[in-house]
Amino acid sequence: MASNLRPDQLANLLRRAVRERMLLPGQTLNQDELASRFGVSRIPLREALRTLAGEGLIVMRPGIGAVVTELRPDELDELLELRMALEPALLASVVGKVSAQQLAELRAHAIRLGDLAVEGDLDSWCSEHYAFHRRLLELAGRRHSLRLVMQVINLMEPYARVDASLAPDGARSRCDHQALLDAIEAGDAGRTRQLAEQMIETSRARLAGLINDIPSSEDPLAAMLVDLKR
Repeated sequence: MASNLRPDQLANLLRRAVRERMLLPGQTLNQDELASRFGVSRIPLREALRTLAGEGLIVMRPGIGAVVTELRPDELDELLELRMALEPALLASVVGKVSAQQLAELRAHAIRLGDLAVEGDLDSWCSEHYAFHRRLLELAGRRHSLRLVMQVINLMEPYARVDASLAPDGARSRCDHQALLDAIEAGDAGRTRQLAEQMIETSRARLAGLINDIPSSEDPLAAMLVDLKR
């Protein structure tokens, strides 16, 4: 059945599929199969794929078609350098702009992250972690900076999930996120920036070695497609 998904909606779904490793780095995308599974024609799908190609999430290869971007170690390191240049400054600019209600919502996110870490639910933890940081960065109110930072984060997210799986036992349950919120609540932009830099450096150290793929299910897109029918 036709789903009537617009190209921007398809792009959002495919972006999430790449970010959450439902579509893995280096995977070739069969456009006929994707169009069939999403219940759309190839025209809106091609437009969605062009959007993702413009963001660097996929590449179009002659004779092959759309392929999920696979980062080399030096490219991953370059993106980490970009995050270090952009993200801590943007987070520091959040100081003084967060309301008490917004701070309470962010603390609820941080508590949820701790609970998921204890439960060992890696996929849900990663999704919650992404949502927490995006919401926090949005509160800076700097639209163009946010767009650039999120483009870098989206490119890195498949590897950030590997990073989370490589973290030592208990590392995800530490209160780094609460400490970040404490610094913001205290109006300490310097401390906020320092904590953000430490988080990026920690990820950089873990990803310096060989990255191994997280085992995936036989059909990881199935859950997303079920959600669309609800």
